[in-house]
Amino acid sequence: MKNFVPVIDLDAQRRKRAIIAKIKSIPPLPAAAQEVLTIVAGNPRDIRRLEQVIVHDPSLSTQLLKVANCAAYYPATRIDTVQRAIVFLGFAEVRSLALSLSISSVFKGRKSASGFDRQAFWEHSIGTAMISRVLAGEMAMEETDLYFTCGLLHDLGRAVMDNCFPDEWRQILEYADSRDCSLIKAERKLGFPHNVIGAWLVRNWGLPEIYAKVIASHHLPVNHPKFNIQGGLVQLADHLSHKMGMGMLKPPPCASNKLANSLGIGMERLSLLEEHLQKIGELAEAITTGFL
Repeated sequence: MKNFVPVIDLDAQRRKRAIIAKIKSIPPLPAAAQEVLTIVAGNPRDIRRLEQVIVHDPSLSTQLLKVANCAAYYPATRIDTVQRAIVFLGFAEVRSLALSLSISSVFKGRKSASGFDRQAFWEHSIGTAMISRVLAGEMAMEETDLYFTCGLLHDLGRAVMDNCFPDEWRQILEYADSRDCSLIKAERKLGFPHNVIGAWLVRNWGLPEIYAKVIASHHLPVNHPKFNIQGGLVQLADHLSHKMGMGMLKPPPCASNKLANSLGIGMERLSLLEEHLQKIGELAEAITTGFL
């Protein structure tokens, strides 16, 4: 009997090498974002350090104050310093905003060549991040801000595609639109799944492995052998974000009943939660408008 020789998909291998090569050309995570993540991991209540991180980054300071003064936050008087922003919005909110603004800056610059709606992309990412934090709190998770970050990063592979592979990304967008299918289905069909690409990027940035794990697994069904609670939480947040109108094209399939039950939330409790999440859509839109 001849030895079995596995068939290697050379096209897939070449595509993987090309994507990884492009990922390595993406600028490193900004120093401000690295500092904020260090604060989250070390002393998540280090107000003085957070203020200094923002103040020493003029672009970040300007953007943060612009967002803090948007109508969605209802400031009675103009917020003109980072310290006042922290007092008015709260430490956790400013920390999350600083992280969002800093990470999004990596992908700013030239206009999208693929016709990608960056406004909708970041609105969905921030909305998912906020909902992830709420769900983590509801599940009594110890590090709720970890899940904000996971939610913020979950679709980052799409920003990579838009920046590095605009022609292929345009084909994916057109495929999903013409066939009325989800983006993830179109990505898999054409060989560029954003969850895999996003996981490669955060590993290249040297972020903790939990982020790569969640990004890679946030579309897995409950019965998949690699399904995990963290990825499931972000998947549910992603589903709710789409349900609230924050998303692009047709949402990915999600067995929300099974997912909610597997997370120990249950549909009745989830329905009550949804009523309290409505303001998140308004906030996500205002924040995104403020920093794009």
